[in-house]
Amino acid sequence: MVDYLADRLMEKGLPVQLFNAVDLDSGALSMAMVDASTIVFASPTVLTRPHPSLAHAAALVNVLLPKTRFAAIVGSYGWGTTMPDFLMEMLGEFKPAFFEPVLAKGAPRGDTFEALDGLAEAIAQANFSDARDKEAAPLA
Repeated sequence: MVDYLADRLMEKGLPVQLFNAVDLDSGALSMAMVDASTIVFASPTVLTRPHPSLAHAAALVNVLLPKTRFAAIVGSYGWGTTMPDFLMEMLGEFKPAFFEPVLAKGAPRGDTFEALDGLAEAIAQANFSDARDKEAAPLA
């Protein structure tokens, strides 16, 4: 799902930087967040919650509070769909505009890829609109 979404975003002209939360270089993530307009959190559901490695990354985001304007959650589940709720709770101080989560029951199928296409389009529109607004805004 992550690779698919990253490919769709790059096709739309957005730069993408991937981080594997299991092997996370927290310094590299911290530096990347300085310029990130959107953060996408991706995780399988583990006992109704995000994977512990992603929970660690989310805690870092919540402490550093980057000026990121947009965020999204993608993931998979077996029987419970509450992972995004737990993740949002963990990100309590981080206040970007969140897109609708994209979740797949088990392996992603056609409807999941359609939802990822929609997410990529929404992210691109939001980022390009945001960039135009900043360019048009007078400097104070």
